[in-house]
Amino acid sequence: MYLKNILIAGLFIVMGIGLSSCEKDYVPTEVKTTDILTDVNPQTGAYTYFSFKNGTVVANTEAQTTNWDFGVKFTTFIVNSGISGPGEGGVLIQNGVFDEILEAPETGYLVDETGDLAIVDGEWYDYNPVTHTFAPKAGKVFIFKTADGKYAKMELLAATPTDANGNTVTPPTFPTKIKYTLRYAYQEGGSRKF
Repeated sequence: MYLKNILIAGLFIVMGIGLSSCEKDYVPTEVKTTDILTDVNPQTGAYTYFSFKNGTVVANTEAQTTNWDFGVKFTTFIVNSGISGPGEGGVLIQNGVFDEILEAPETGYLVDETGDLAIVDGEWYDYNPVTHTFAPKAGKVFIFKTADGKYAKMELLAATPTDANGNTVTPPTFPTKIKYTLRYAYQEGGSRKF
């Protein structure tokens, strides 16, 4: 009986170690919401660079580093990979509900290439030609492989026309910035699970 109890206890210990090692890189993700401002002018405006790891905008002077994951200028998005940056980044857009996407795919991430950016302009928003405004499409979730090989998911909640200080403007006033409201989850442990 004593030997049987030791064997059963040993089995539970081995199972516990096995389960914990399978999830060693899984850290529960926190969903965050933030606003970022970007230039409206696609020709002369500058990209706004964002880091999921730090949850902040990154200075333009760091454009050639791996300190950012995506950049945006008006409706053009770039990822830190290929022709746009030195990172290991990539992205794909999944149709679905943000809260229901619980794991990033293992493969299929697109990188920026000459003449072919990973995020296709117009794929993620609807344009209103009457008001000259655009809005993110519901059910479009950006899944990122970050510049340092981690994973994040992001949903654009709003694209608001603003002045240079981030104050909302309405037609006929022409905006100088767009304020993107986004929510995201970043998996800092390296797991693909959110």
